[in-house]
Amino acid sequence: MFNLDDIVTLFKEYSMYSIPISILISTIIAILGVVPSIFVTGANIIFFGAFEGFIISLIGEAFGGYISFIIYRLGFKKGAENIKNKHKLLKALVDSEGKKAGILIFEGRLIPFIPSGFVTLAASISNVNGFIFIIATFLGKIPSIALEALVSYDLINIEENFIRLIITLVAVLLLYITLKKYKKE
Repeated sequence: MFNLDDIVTLFKEYSMYSIPISILISTIIAILGVVPSIFVTGANIIFFGAFEGFIISLIGEAFGGYISFIIYRLGFKKGAENIKNKHKLLKALVDSEGKKAGILIFEGRLIPFIPSGFVTLAASISNVNGFIFIIATFLGKIPSIALEALVSYDLINIEENFIRLIITLVAVLLLYITLKKYKKE
């Protein structure tokens, strides 16, 4: 759907509108629910720089998540009860409200193996309000966007950052294996 070079070219061609374009692309990705956002984060890092790219990616993910939340709430509230069966955390989220729902949304955003769209869909059929959703989403997305930004930056500057990239990828793989093993037990 989106590729890194095309996004960077789009940013260059419409540089005056590059931030809204980035946020629009992030919103489309959030609405789709299962498309990875790493290409947008990578394009943001290339075009805006490491820190600014991280901030724009974070804002785009949070905004996109909120728009998805509203759309899902309008369209899926009635027929989406079966999302509960996907993960224990999603069941707890669907059945929660208020601050507890906010904490569960935050946790869902931290777990890299639950697609973001599932967390948003579960939140949309819960009783959480939009303010708690957006705050929990924003805070919960910080680590994943930071990881995407780091990996993107290291890939872009692979000659200088090859070792750190390998260490980061091995650490993520070990975390995945550990969490998978923990989940089975």
